[in-house]
Amino acid sequence: MESVKERAARKRRLNGKILASPMTVYPALRRAGERVFADGALSKKQKELMALAVAVSGNCFD
Repeated sequence: MESVKERAARKRRLNGKILASPMTVYPALRRAGERVFADGALSKKQKELMALAVAVSGNCFD
């Protein structure tokens, strides 16, 4: 089983490959996520805490 550090390193390596590729979907999703979590009617912190609660309630630990 991978350690947390190994998993994080693997994700960083794969994300680097994806960002270097000519695909446009991944960068577009990244920009959309940045806009979604930007401060607005709710603060960024409140939105992140709600996203965390939804992930935990759905047993999504990634």
